[in-house]
Amino acid sequence: MRIGDLIYETAKADEGVWEWAEGHNPRVLAYYREAGMPQANDEVPWCAAFVGAVLARCGVQGTGSLLARSYESWGTSVPLDQARRGDVVVLSRGQPWQGHVAFYEGSAGGNVYLLGGNQGNQVNVTAYPKARVVAVRRAVEPAALPKRRAGVTESTTVRAAGVQAATAVVAGLEALRSLDGTAQVVALGVVGLVLVSAMWIARERIRKILAGLG
Repeated sequence: MRIGDLIYETAKADEGVWEWAEGHNPRVLAYYREAGMPQANDEVPWCAAFVGAVLARCGVQGTGSLLARSYESWGTSVPLDQARRGDVVVLSRGQPWQGHVAFYEGSAGGNVYLLGGNQGNQVNVTAYPKARVVAVRRAVEPAALPKRRAGVTESTTVRAAGVQAATAVVAGLEALRSLDGTAQVVALGVVGLVLVSAMWIARERIRKILAGLG
């Protein structure tokens, strides 16, 4: 498996994470922390935070910046017609210093499809005009990807799965604060189901990744 595949699968696992209408989703706040910007919240555009967090989970150094266009000189340059899933794509937006950054999913016609954060306040796949692409950058392939075997250090994919399960529980506990009595008992049951589901998904992701590394 190449590093781009690991980056893509790690990002894909967070598809559907969204900003809360009120308050701050702990999973979104975690992107800032993982990208090295713990003081930020989702009032600050978080597309670069998502990219930085995904890269960090894969053991790859991001730019450490919340500016999307900081990724214009990151990694190695790739022509758009040679882009692969997991490559980082930088788009123009507004002023020269503004932009958007996400991961390459595919292209068709005049559009490029990007898997990214803060796309309609979500992690999703969105189409953008190819004319807005200012850079396609690829992570430098490491000598070897981290593996998980008996007695071997836990891979970044396994750690990412653990983070996702933990943040799901935190989100549920945050919701409990506004409840009391019977409602809390019911909500605790829901949190338990969320945790079980998250762990099952994590187990399946780990199984598939390890099968690919074998």
